[in-house]
Amino acid sequence: MQKITVKELVSFRRKSARNKKSFAYKLKSRQARDKSDVDSEGGGDYWITSTSCVYNVFKYTDDKLYDNKIEELRAKLTISGDKRIKDMYQRNIDILNSFKDFDFYEIKPAETLTFEKVTKAYTILTIKHLPLYVNPRLIFSFNKNGKKVLGALWLIPQLEGFKKSELGLFCEMLFRFLIKNYSNDYQISEEYCIAIDTYNAQKVIYSELLRGDLPFLIDKTLEEINDS
Repeated sequence: MQKITVKELVSFRRKSARNKKSFAYKLKSRQARDKSDVDSEGGGDYWITSTSCVYNVFKYTDDKLYDNKIEELRAKLTISGDKRIKDMYQRNIDILNSFKDFDFYEIKPAETLTFEKVTKAYTILTIKHLPLYVNPRLIFSFNKNGKKVLGALWLIPQLEGFKKSELGLFCEMLFRFLIKNYSNDYQISEEYCIAIDTYNAQKVIYSELLRGDLPFLIDKTLEEINDS
């Protein structure tokens, strides 16, 4: 079976009851591809400029990176004659402008961070007999009170973005990813497991799900797919 992305789970939840059945069949009947798929969770190359910049701002705590990248994109936009390319540059610029007011200090540990490599073999999680694809780009560890703690930041770009409850699916899957692959060596942080909708510059932290501010939807959604 071909891997299922969290974006596809969101798409499934958005469909009518009738369309859910056919979409679920498609997800369950697809054959795995022979070669590595394009990273559809990252939006391919369309959003790479803005997402890479936002990740770097988090890593280096340097807001000046926004203006530098915006200036670079504006220069490219000016000389491009292709409307589709111009739209791409402008949308990435819009995202970076919206992040200028985003406070990373609230979601970044004060401790010195070590950034961990994501092992490709870890990116598939089988839940309810379905292969789910989770590929966060930024995993970090730090020491606190004598313990090795792990957190992660997952940026999810999509035109028009997501409802906060939909973004919660990404955060829930991110926490499961960390627990499955890293919990033997680290204490997984509930406060620093974060999913961000880059289009709307809004975040969900796993602790919000634990408090009941947002619903846990992964198991319910997968059960519905299996039953469709």
